[in-house]
Order: sequence, then structure tokens, then C-alpha cells
Amino acid sequence: MFLEKSLARAARGTGAAVDFTGKWQNELGSIATIAQTGDVIAGQYVSAVSEGGTSTTGVLSGFVDGDLISFVVHWDQFQAITAWVGQLDPKASTQTINTLWQMTSQVPPGDEWASINAGADVFVRIA
Repeated sequence: MFLEKSLARAARGTGAAVDFTGKWQNELGSIATIAQTGDVIAGQYVSAVSEGGTSTTGVLSGFVDGDLISFVVHWDQFQAITAWVGQLDPKASTQTINTLWQMTSQVPPGDEWASINAGADVFVRIA
């Protein structure tokens, strides 16, 4: 029910088209490299923060709609998937995407709720 109400409130076609192609860095130093074709995006995500203090990479895929973006990363070295949703900030002095994310990872049976982590990231275009 909540989803239906949210969709009914969504402004249709109000966000200006954005080409998200390029490199975007978040506040932790992770980098999303994005190639956009139409409303589809693909690329690579290099996380600067992973278990053990080393970086890890994953395949990035997703969609854009005007100034909205959503992408998912399937991690190469872990049995985990992370999804981001966000919007380009029209008031920022440099191109900035404000996002929320959720990550799910493999856990022992019975601990399923422990498999979900959530947070927020701010990405700034660096190239």
C-alpha cells in the first residue's frame, strides 16, 4: 500500500535528463565508474572499505530516470549484493548524488535479518 501511495505522489517527468557517465567518488573514497546508454547504466564499483581493510570490486548495473539513479553491485570477492537509490542534488556546487543503500550478505540459517545493512552515501563526480 505504501509503494502505491508513493508512486501516486511521484512527479512525472520533472527531473531534467542527466548523463551519469563518468567516475563518482563517495565520502569514504569508493569509486563508481558508470557508462550510460539511454536509461541503462553499467560499470564497476571499487569499494575502499571492505573487510580486512583492502579494496574490493564489483559489477555495477542499474537505471536512470531524469535525475534519479538506481544501481546494484554484485561483489566479486564476497557473497553479497548492495543496492543504491538516489537523486542528483540540483543545489550542490559540484555534481552530487545523494543516495541510500542496502546490502545483503550470506549468513547462517536463522540469522537472515542480520544479513541486511543500510546506510547513506554522497557521491561527487570526479571525472
